[in-house]
Amino acid sequence: MAATVVSNVASPCRAPTAPKPCVRTNPCASPSIRVTAAAFFPSPLFITGPRPLPAAVRGNGFRSVRRSGALSAIRATISVGDKLPEATLSYFDKEDELRTITVSELTAGKKVVLLAVPGAFTPTCSQKHLPGFVEKAEELKAKGVDTIACVSVNDAFVMKAWGKDLNVGDKVFLLADGNREFTKALGVELDLSDKPVGLGVRSRRYALYADDGVVKVLNLEEGGAFTVSGADEILKVL
Repeated sequence: MAATVVSNVASPCRAPTAPKPCVRTNPCASPSIRVTAAAFFPSPLFITGPRPLPAAVRGNGFRSVRRSGALSAIRATISVGDKLPEATLSYFDKEDELRTITVSELTAGKKVVLLAVPGAFTPTCSQKHLPGFVEKAEELKAKGVDTIACVSVNDAFVMKAWGKDLNVGDKVFLLADGNREFTKALGVELDLSDKPVGLGVRSRRYALYADDGVVKVLNLEEGGAFTVSGADEILKVL
């Protein structure tokens, strides 16, 4: 049932003489269900155009970070010799149960190769990056690697489907960083919000090698490039 809230404040959607609530149809509901909402704020709070920058800011190098690749240009906070930051990642186990694991649980007392991709099912990630580590999994483990894991800013359902699509099996541990908790802690966010495919903010592509949670090798790409983060590059330094 539609709920209407009456307000004595003029709606920003109509002239001040018609204080009716704004009406929006919920595209996820059935056509017969409509959601209404009244204007709760005075019209001065509604900005119809961009406000000019304050004089103290103009000309002082201020810029928005929401530009193509802007976040990728920000220096990563992680580097060789650092301890990997704590975060919680999610995945589906062999029994198809949704689980979580912390970075410390993943890496404690182990030699781990961790790769990150901008997005599951995207071309370079699906055709080159992840398949390369699946193909070289045995060689990496022969070099003493205990775990190979792949992280992406996707949900666990997407990562599960991606793994099945590429026949990853148990060669690479697919982990979802859906809230970007780990990606933000590393300082490797990549803003792709201006792209027409709707990726939003993801992770820069990288591959790292950590021993007991301490980064020993970090091959971090600029943006979504794929030049130094492949399995062969990691094998060279092990």
